[in-house]
Amino acid sequence: MATPTPVFFFDFTDPGSYLASHLLDETGVADRCEWHAFELRPPPRSLVDPADPDWRSYHALTAASARERGLPMNAPSFVPWTHKAHELTEFARGEDCYHAVRRALFEAHFVARRDIGRIDLLVEIAAAAGLDRSGAKAALDVDRFAATVRRHRELAKNRNVAEVPAVVHGTRRIEGLKSAARVSEWTRWVGVELFADKEE
Repeated sequence: MATPTPVFFFDFTDPGSYLASHLLDETGVADRCEWHAFELRPPPRSLVDPADPDWRSYHALTAASARERGLPMNAPSFVPWTHKAHELTEFARGEDCYHAVRRALFEAHFVARRDIGRIDLLVEIAAAAGLDRSGAKAALDVDRFAATVRRHRELAKNRNVAEVPAVVHGTRRIEGLKSAARVSEWTRWVGVELFADKEE
């Protein structure tokens, strides 16, 4: 029986997702996973308050771990909805440009502290990655990939994913990244255990 492909659930404004995605890149397994959107606060839910003490603590812990790995990470003053950002990555997926756009979106939010909920910025990111500017804007304007983004979140719920980042690999899973111990566990799991069955 074929081993299932690991599925990585993430959101662009989630600090842990930013760090976990870097770990997947760093260990060279990003292309061996399926990447699925999981919006933290899909509309009409209220936006994340970046001044919330729990959120600030989560961001600070993640930022410290990121710095240890040479990954720049700043604290955005605004945490937007991410549905359109995920729609853009689905457009990019069809153009074989998914990971370039995905990395650019994370960098725009966590390094440049820009509002990745804005269509004009998303189109700018698409163009910088080599995608057709008018094609990207048209796809976002007509919600071409909105159903796909919603479907990804439903898939996460069906697999009992409660928080991001999360990787589901057959019967195994790891989710959440809100403690130093959890960061170490993610590092070990992604770097050693995720594809251990396939390497034997």
